[in-house]
Amino acid sequence: MTIAIALMGRTYIDIGAWWLKDEKGEPLSVYAVHKTIEGTENEVTRHTLTRARDGQLEKANISNLKALARLCSIWSGKNLTVDDLIVEESDN
Repeated sequence: MTIAIALMGRTYIDIGAWWLKDEKGEPLSVYAVHKTIEGTENEVTRHTLTRARDGQLEKANISNLKALARLCSIWSGKNLTVDDLIVEESDN
């Protein structure tokens, strides 16, 4: 009997490329970014922002993913989708 095992690479959300920067080009703190989105339709938790900024968000609600895509679209001036935020690592 032969058993096939499929190894899959890690899949996660990474918004680091679109993260807001201050006038000196330094990344804004999660707290500062969260304050700008507080009370909007794009509000997500500071925890979600931190994990997504650092490329460590592996589980999320669909509504949070859509909010992150909208935020990155606003920040970049481009129309981004959730697919643009997904990173799929190769298993090699």
